[in-house]
Amino acid sequence: MIRPTILLLLVTLTPLALAAEPPKATPKPDAKPEKKDEKKKPENSINKITQKEIDAIDYDDATEDTGFITPLAADLDRLDDDSKKRLDQWTAKLNDWSGAKEENLPQRVRNLMHVCALADMVHSEFEGETAYVVFDKCKSEIDKDVLIKACAWMVLKPNEGRAITRVPELGWDDENDEEPLRERASMYAKKLLGRLVGKLPKKD
Repeated sequence: MIRPTILLLLVTLTPLALAAEPPKATPKPDAKPEKKDEKKKPENSINKITQKEIDAIDYDDATEDTGFITPLAADLDRLDDDSKKRLDQWTAKLNDWSGAKEENLPQRVRNLMHVCALADMVHSEFEGETAYVVFDKCKSEIDKDVLIKACAWMVLKPNEGRAITRVPELGWDDENDEEPLRERASMYAKKLLGRLVGKLPKKD
């Protein structure tokens, strides 16, 4: 039989023991959801583009290079010496521009195609020549297979990647509408792609 003194002692000590017990650690509420969100982050679909999709691209709407929309100079022969000097100065700025040095090569191609589109939309002095210079730059600096894939990505997924709507470093300070810029940039990508795979310019 438990004596009253011992019973009283047990009753007194029990709450103290419970109070001294450290609370159970609870997981941080934002630790797991963060990883979950990262997994759900959509990836650009460039890695899923197949050769079959690239081969199926139609170039009928990309054959016109001398029209009002997306002009592309065949060469720089029509420029006089002063014009060539100004174009060379502009090209030097293009080469120094951070968007032309983007480490992500597909995005770099997209940046440069947007430069072509901007020159077209704002009716720069060198609309068609800008595209000519940019195409040469891409072909000389980027591996052909990578360039083909990047151009195909732009044609097939025009709304992916980052759009360049202004480039103060190149003289275009004002914001331009993103949607038409993406459309024209994708068309320039198609024109470059067609030349890379031998489907443009169209043979008579």
